[in-house]
Amino acid sequence: MGRSRLTGRVRECGPLVQVALDFTDLWSALRVAALMPDSSSIVLEAGTPLLKSWGLMSVRALRALKPETPIVADTKTVDAVSLEARASSEAGADAFTVLALAEDESLKAAVEEAEALGLSVYGDTIASRDPLSSLERLQKFGVHIALVHVGVDVQARLGLRAADLVNVVKGFREAFRGIVAVAGGIKPGEVEIFVNAGADIVIIGSAITRSQDPRGEALKAIEALRRAGSKCP
Repeated sequence: MGRSRLTGRVRECGPLVQVALDFTDLWSALRVAALMPDSSSIVLEAGTPLLKSWGLMSVRALRALKPETPIVADTKTVDAVSLEARASSEAGADAFTVLALAEDESLKAAVEEAEALGLSVYGDTIASRDPLSSLERLQKFGVHIALVHVGVDVQARLGLRAADLVNVVKGFREAFRGIVAVAGGIKPGEVEIFVNAGADIVIIGSAITRSQDPRGEALKAIEALRRAGSKCP
């Protein structure tokens, strides 16, 4: 499972909610992050738009703001994984993401480098034509977290709902020995459904970050975790 702060938190608490800060403006991201409850059940994600706009400065700023909170750098790495792992670690991230479509050598190198640095690796199945086949590769190379992920463009074009991911999560849980995460238009009220389906980390973006009450929506997600068996406040 790895030995990062993030995987340790899963061991300690059980299911977690990861808040995806998919902003292009750093100050907006920090404003929302500051509103998040100081809960052991919360993970913060420097989303890909934030990283592309502000680089790893965004991770450093989040780490300064929330020193005890696990932070994920959503790098969506496909190559030069050792470089990006080291840079993410130096900035204060506890985990970074690698596309499940990456070459075998890249997946293997990502895990080796992450374990040397005390990071966790997400294997992100976004754009995978056959997510369960991708899952076999993630398992083979020891990737710590398998991410079931339907991107926003696909959701909009096909009219997919978060509930459509539940059966995929169940399949991942049955096949994968590590941590299972899920992302794709999920709302706080749906957290319990996904945890009961087998997700260890439920990722929520705009339903929290773009709401009129980000803190209140995050508290709803935490309460759903408690109903689903979370052991942490």
